[in-house]
Parts: sequence; structure tokens; C-alpha cells
Amino acid sequence: MSGHGHDLLGAHLEERYGICVAGITALDAGVFRVERSDGPSWVARVFPAARPLDGVEGDAAILRVLEREGFPAERCAHADPVSAFAEEGVLVTEFVEPAAPLARGHPAAILGALLGRLHANPGTGLRAGGAWHHLSFVGGPREEIAAAAGLLEDARPRVGARELGLYDRLRDEVRVTDDGSDLPHAFVHPDFVPANAIPTPEQRLVVVDWTGAGRGPRLWSLGFLLWASGARSLRLVDVVVSRYRRHVSLEQTELARLAGAIRGRPVMLECWAFCAGRRKLAEAVARVSHATELADGIAARAREGFERDD
Repeated sequence: MSGHGHDLLGAHLEERYGICVAGITALDAGVFRVERSDGPSWVARVFPAARPLDGVEGDAAILRVLEREGFPAERCAHADPVSAFAEEGVLVTEFVEPAAPLARGHPAAILGALLGRLHANPGTGLRAGGAWHHLSFVGGPREEIAAAAGLLEDARPRVGARELGLYDRLRDEVRVTDDGSDLPHAFVHPDFVPANAIPTPEQRLVVVDWTGAGRGPRLWSLGFLLWASGARSLRLVDVVVSRYRRHVSLEQTELARLAGAIRGRPVMLECWAFCAGRRKLAEAVARVSHATELADGIAARAREGFERDD
């Protein structure tokens, strides 16, 4: 969004909520800090026009559920936090001022406990969720995988003859990804990793970016946190598992398919990166192969933790 776009967004929020906007700063794609001269800062999430407004309303509903349950998540900034701006949905939440980073290992421990707490909620009555919103704004892993496969099909015309073998390998990796749809479901966050956890002065974490949260396979959600932790150190896998299992015990079918869940999101990320022109095809395929090997090691370590007798 250009500076002029920032001005238009600021004017929209001033008219909609009667606030005084002092400035707008981009935090991420479609995510902006709204500095106010008459109160604390907000965050405005601006979604593509292709996303129906009721999907954004669903995000707000999820945040209200989390607030009622006292879960440490971002809060809606207004009683009516959703509006339409230039045919795009906007959700406003309270800005969480980041404190100093937590000591090494603490984020993994806190996130493991929080995700276990979240997954202990069966999510009854919630919308289907769990898909990464850069690929699909609706549904869970099944829809995310289908969207990735669709992007690959769209990218096929720009693949040269010499790279068709690599293209087929990437397509096959996406095709065989386990969506976990037949496994236990719970309240899930699509991207429950340190990048979406803001440290507070009280040495706690506030989880943000609940776009696409809802009811979905808990193993896929857990898998990405294990990936984010295990890619740094297998010791962090131990930490996550020890805290998570205080709230949730995985079933044997989940333990048997843990490696597939851990590799799922990394495969989707590489597919998206290639299709978006951010990664060369050969590099994407190589990274998927590495992700599969790493996922096997992380899964083995995590299974030891889940099967350990305390």
C-alpha cells in the first residue's frame, strides 16, 4: 500500500470509528500499525477483495471466543471491529507492544503449553479452519493442499522442458501430503509459531494473526510448531512436547503419522514460494527433500517425548 493508500485507510478508520490517526506503518503484507493521537495504537488487517466480508467477521468471532476464555491473543479494538474499505475487509485489533525477547527455550515452552491448551478445546461449533491464509482463506489443510496444487497447475506453462522432471517431483510432493482430515480435530491456529507470538514485559507471549483459525486437524497445527522448533534444535522439540502433553495426549494413529504432519506446511511453503517467483524450482525441490528428512528426525524425537512415562 502506497503512502496515499495509507492516507485513505487512515481517513476510513477515522470516519468509521471517530478516532484520530497520527500515522500508519506497514508491519507485514496487508497488516498495518495505526498510531492514534487520541489513544493506544491499533492494528488494521486489510484483506483482499476476493475474501468475503463474512470471513473477516469469522476472524473477529474467533477473537471474541479467545477473549472469553482468557487466552493470550490479540483483542478486537472495537465492539464492531470489521469494516469494508475500498471493497476490502478490514479487521482492527489492539496493538501489542513487543517487549524484549524471551530467554532461549522459553518461547518453545510457552507455545507448547498454549497450543496444548488450545487443542484441549474440541472447537465444537467453530468454522472449519487451519489453512494458511496465503494459500486459502477457508477450510483446513485439505483446502490448503488443494490451493497449492492449483497454483502449481497455473505455474506449469512457465516451466521449461528441462525442468519438467523437477516440476513433477514438486507436484507429487504436494499430492502425497497428508491433510490429517480423518484424525482428531480441535480449535486450531494455522501458524502457531514464534513469529506470531509477541513477548510481553511479564515474560509471557501474546499470539496474533488468527486469520483462518477454527476447527481442524490438531496434528497439522502441532506439526508446524514442532517444525519451527526442531529446525532450530531437537532439544526444543522436547520442550514443546513436554508442555503440550500436559493438556493433550496424542492417539497412536497421530503418533504414527506425525512425520507427515510436520513436513506438511514446509512443503506448502516451498510450493508457494516457487509459484510466487520467490524460489527457483530446483531450490524448492531440494528444500522439500531436506524438509522431509528433517521431519523424520523431529517426529522420532517427538514420539519419544509423547511415549515417555513421567
